[in-house]
Amino acid sequence: MITTIKQELFKFWHQRIPLYGVMALLLLMLEATFSRSITPRIIAQGFGLGQWTLLIIITLSSTFLSMEYKNNTICTMFYKSSSKSYIYLSKYFIVIGYGIFLLLLGLALTIFLKITIVGDKYSWNMIYQNHHSLLTTLLLNLIGNGLYLFFMVSLCFMLISIVKINVAVIGLGMAIGFIGNSFSGIIMTAFPNMSFIWKWNPLNMINIINQLPKPNNIAISRLSNLQIIIGVIVDTLIFLGLGYWLFKKRRV
Repeated sequence: MITTIKQELFKFWHQRIPLYGVMALLLLMLEATFSRSITPRIIAQGFGLGQWTLLIIITLSSTFLSMEYKNNTICTMFYKSSSKSYIYLSKYFIVIGYGIFLLLLGLALTIFLKITIVGDKYSWNMIYQNHHSLLTTLLLNLIGNGLYLFFMVSLCFMLISIVKINVAVIGLGMAIGFIGNSFSGIIMTAFPNMSFIWKWNPLNMINIINQLPKPNNIAISRLSNLQIIIGVIVDTLIFLGLGYWLFKKRRV
C-alpha cells in the first residue's frame, strides 16, 4: 500500500494540475478580496476558500482517476500493484491530502490578508454570530469543508466509475455540490411526514458546510451536529465501497 501511494504521489506531483489548483485558489481568493468591500462574513468564509477548494477538488478528483483510462496506463498499474484496492485508495487519499493542503494554504492566506489589508478593523475575538468569535467561525467553516471533502471525493470517484466521462462527472459534481442541499430541502418540505427518513439522504449531508458554525441550520438539515457528522462518514464509506466495486469490475 505504501509503495502504491508513493508511486501515485510521484505521478500526481509531476502533473501540472496540482500546481494549477494552487494558482487558481490563490487568484480566486485575491479576486474575492479586491472585488468587493470586506466584511466579517467574507473573513469568516475565508474569502471564499471553501467554495473555491470544492471546485478545484471536484475537477481534480475525476481527472486523476479517468486519466489512467484515457492514457491507457491502467493495465500497467494493475500489473505493478498487488491489489486494485491499493490503487483506488491511494488515489483517494492523495486527493484528500491535496484538498486538506489547499484548505490549510487558504487559511494561511486568509490570516495574511486579514493582517495586511483588514488590520484591526475587525478583531479575531469579536463575536460574529451564534456567540462564536470571528476566528472560531472561520475554523468551524474550515472543519465543515474538510469533512465535506471526504464525502465529495468519494462521490466523484464513484461517479467516474459509473459515468466514465470526465466532463459529465465534473458537471454532476458541481451541481450536487452547489444545489444538492436545496433539492434535498425541497424534498423534505414536499414530504414532511417522511422527513425522518429523507433527512438522512446524502444530499442533506452537504449542509455540514454551514451547520457547524451556524447551529440554527439544524432547522434546515433536521439533524444535530453529531448526526450530520455521522451521516457524512457513513455516506463517504458507502460511496467509497461502491466506487471501488465498480472500479474493480470495470473493463480495461
